[in-house]
Amino acid sequence: MRIRIALGVAICCAGVAGCTASARTGPDVTVSTPNVGRPAPPASVQAALSRMAFTPYAALGQADNDGLAPNESSYALTRACLSTAGYPGAGNVPFAVSLGPANLAFAQPWGAWGYLGTAEAQQYGFRAPAGSALSSLGIDVNPAPGNPAGLPQAEQAAIGKCTTISRDFTDAVGKGPLAGILTLSNDIASDVRKDPAVKQATQQWTACMARNGYTYQQPQNVFFDQIQKMFGNKQFIEAGATVSNAANQAQIAAAVTDATCTESADLAGIYLTVQASYEQQIVNANQQALTSAVQQYKALYARELDKLPGLLKTAKVSKIRAFPRR
Repeated sequence: MRIRIALGVAICCAGVAGCTASARTGPDVTVSTPNVGRPAPPASVQAALSRMAFTPYAALGQADNDGLAPNESSYALTRACLSTAGYPGAGNVPFAVSLGPANLAFAQPWGAWGYLGTAEAQQYGFRAPAGSALSSLGIDVNPAPGNPAGLPQAEQAAIGKCTTISRDFTDAVGKGPLAGILTLSNDIASDVRKDPAVKQATQQWTACMARNGYTYQQPQNVFFDQIQKMFGNKQFIEAGATVSNAANQAQIAAAVTDATCTESADLAGIYLTVQASYEQQIVNANQQALTSAVQQYKALYARELDKLPGLLKTAKVSKIRAFPRR
């Protein structure tokens, strides 16, 4: 699932590899191919997420509501840093979220399984209601919008320093307690992608899309391509940017076709059932090490909070790219 979670300092272990001098040098990634048939698709993305045993670990450090380390994400760290610097509240907390093809922690009604929900496709297309996806991560996306250049220099400097502190912590923990989790995330993504049932459903989906004039080989490509076309192939797209009615209708048409083909191939039902099986197998094989990784992460996060006053005195000021917008 290629979740971009980086946080960590090398404490005693590297990720979920364990702290003893045993023969094993990494997590257990052995899985058996499940026989899933044609299961009904979940009613929603949240219904799908509720079945995923590993996804909460993949969201560790990325979500405020992962259920493992509540309110202990990189976003929460930046917010706490700004409060320590004298600028409390989430009004100007920069954030960045990876839109990886199977990043289920960043819940949207689309993904590697295709489009989930014909009704949503008809109403919104790939333009989900503002803030819905980030809200699923526990990220506050309703502060007053701010232009970094219009803020006082001292506040700009504090935001830049807190961005650096959060980024450094994220980079460090990704090489420590979360390294093994990232390895398992990528292995799960690979297992699902190569699963025979998923490959067959994907091929059926691709053929259906082609019959309707869309040449996509993988479902996750539809969203990214349509978003680029909708916003004129811009490299950076600001939240709240407007699109023409014609562009909006075109992306809705693509989303509806995606949803229809997903339903005909049972891609969502098969993909998400297969992923749930692989996630459960991985958790069963690595439960003790995963629990240890969570404990290490929480300890390092608490330590980072204690260090904030000192870090604010020495941190470099990072360039501020964007703030959350309504």
